[in-house]
Amino acid sequence: MVSQASEVERARLSELERMVASLREDSELANALLGLSGALAEVRSLEETIDLAVRMVNELMGADRSFAASWIPGQERFRVTGQVGFEGEQLDSLYELADTPDGLPLLRQALRQRAPLMIGDTVTDGHLTMNDAKMRTARAYCGLPLIRWGEEFGGLALLYNQPRRFTPKDEALARGIARQVGAALANARQFNLLQTLRTFGERVGSKLSLQEVVVDVVAGARELLSADGAWVYFLDSSSSSLVAATHVEPPIPGLTRIDVSDELWRGLAEGRSVPITTLDELIEGDSGPTSALAAPIPGSDGTLLGAVLVLFDRQLVLGSDDEEALSVLASQSALAIENAQRFERQQRVARSLQQGLLTSEVPDMGTCQYGAVYEPAGGEAEIGGDFFDVFDLPDGRLALVVGDVSGKGAEAAAQTAMAKYMLRAFATRNASPSSALFHLNNALLKSFADDRFMTIMYAVLDPETNRVVIGSGGHPDPLVYRYATRTVEAIEVSGSILGAFADQSFEQDVFDLEEGDVFVAYTDGLVEARSGDKLYGRWRVEKSLAHYGSSFSVEDLARRLYDDAREFGSVTDDTIVFTLGCKVAPK
Repeated sequence: MVSQASEVERARLSELERMVASLREDSELANALLGLSGALAEVRSLEETIDLAVRMVNELMGADRSFAASWIPGQERFRVTGQVGFEGEQLDSLYELADTPDGLPLLRQALRQRAPLMIGDTVTDGHLTMNDAKMRTARAYCGLPLIRWGEEFGGLALLYNQPRRFTPKDEALARGIARQVGAALANARQFNLLQTLRTFGERVGSKLSLQEVVVDVVAGARELLSADGAWVYFLDSSSSSLVAATHVEPPIPGLTRIDVSDELWRGLAEGRSVPITTLDELIEGDSGPTSALAAPIPGSDGTLLGAVLVLFDRQLVLGSDDEEALSVLASQSALAIENAQRFERQQRVARSLQQGLLTSEVPDMGTCQYGAVYEPAGGEAEIGGDFFDVFDLPDGRLALVVGDVSGKGAEAAAQTAMAKYMLRAFATRNASPSSALFHLNNALLKSFADDRFMTIMYAVLDPETNRVVIGSGGHPDPLVYRYATRTVEAIEVSGSILGAFADQSFEQDVFDLEEGDVFVAYTDGLVEARSGDKLYGRWRVEKSLAHYGSSFSVEDLARRLYDDAREFGSVTDDTIVFTLGCKVAPK
């Protein structure tokens, strides 16, 4: 009886020990997964998450080397995204195998069966030959499929130099790791989407050119969803079709125009994203994308402005977060597109006004002729208020004007036009510069906003005597090239800016132009050309004029003076160069 009781007691103790050992293993497993989950819980980018996961899983599973590889649908191959323990030829071999269509077959099998693949001895199990095992340094192998939102992201492979017996605990740990890393990748994917959207919003919001906005939207949509192509469409005048933007390479045949009344695309008109899994039925040709996701671009008034179409060379498998992210991108695009369209409309109006400011019917100038160059600032700068004018006066003399109204855009151009024709009216009554500028200043004071003003050079030329009477309102001093002495002199006439202070007095001066002399007036964009910390300055204009004054016609001289400034540095403001010369008398 005692012996039987001892046997029962020993059995109970043995069972208790097994339970304790099992609980201990469960606790260790839980702690290991909890530690991994905690480490991966911090918000990181996709790349940072993969790198951390590879390093931690390698240690948890006691592997010699590990790597993660993303699956590239359509190309049917892997791309290595992180690794630990590989170096030299091993690393080169890994990248080479991943890039091969049939490469990494074990990881491919784990991904296909959507469950961990654990092989204690790859040679005896028949998965690899001895040579393959040596080349791949994988006698034992564990492949973990990484899945997010039902999409096959890729896998994580653990390699061992020697055969290994995988226990049930190892299998449970592998399954838990696959779930934890998959969840972390899902969070990292959301983080990447948000980061991409924020960067895109900052970038596209700074553009004023519609072409640049469209190019940015295309690039942003492709990056956001790792797509193979993207297109931007605008609603046509009939509001029944979306037409592909011409600012980038046109889309594939069959997608240049989208009928929003068609059942397939109707969701766009209703403000919904439209996933398409049978795109190959719509396009012409045997090859091309097989699926797509379209999102409407809403106008500020709630109507449909256009759409973003993202194309995939694989069957579309996207989650709700992807659709929402593309919708956010489309909404960000809407504001940038409308701003660019508004800006370009203003630019067209401003250019039309500017063209009117720069175009004059050239009066008979006797023995003299003039040349003029107008160059708007580069980049996305708006049309400014620079202008010149040449017109007849009632007494037979000629008025010469170069001016600059502060500000940019259509408003500045409109106020410049107003100032131009006001001066014509005042000059017709009294051509004297001191009188015309006095009355123009007081008139502009009533018409200009508080932050608006004007600088001007106004001169009156007698074409019979070549005598010039000149006045200035805060404008850069004009120059005269003297043909006889090959020297340059500045015509300095005091006078305040116009449109800012009431009842200002304006001085005037008189000089004569001899045969071969050249009179030069310009706006401040010329002297403010910049190279680093250095300004071009008036002295360089004088030097250029002295060098070229007798070598060019007045038309070519104006261009040469501007080109010298541009070659010096960056011309960041609109610029006018106006030249007036008297022909050399024939010998």
